[in-house]
Amino acid sequence: MIQLGDYVAQLHPSEKTFLKKGIVVFSNEDVYEVKWLSYNKNFWCEFEGEVFQELNNRYLLTRMSYCRKNDNVDIIILSKAGENGVERP
Repeated sequence: MIQLGDYVAQLHPSEKTFLKKGIVVFSNEDVYEVKWLSYNKNFWCEFEGEVFQELNNRYLLTRMSYCRKNDNVDIIILSKAGENGVERP
């Protein structure tokens, strides 16, 4: 189960690559929120120019909420908080 402090990634729908990576900044029994920290620059067309970089930083590196009951969420855990020296409160 995804918990506070976990390092997570959003999977590409058909390829084995990550679209975004981030940290879970809020978690309760119904939802969790991820603060996205990085994104796949090739997938999000950053090579096309500065305008894409600005748009990507503004709209992709946000805080997103995910419902735990949604079976179609494409978020996976890359590293569990507390298992790599990071302690949970």
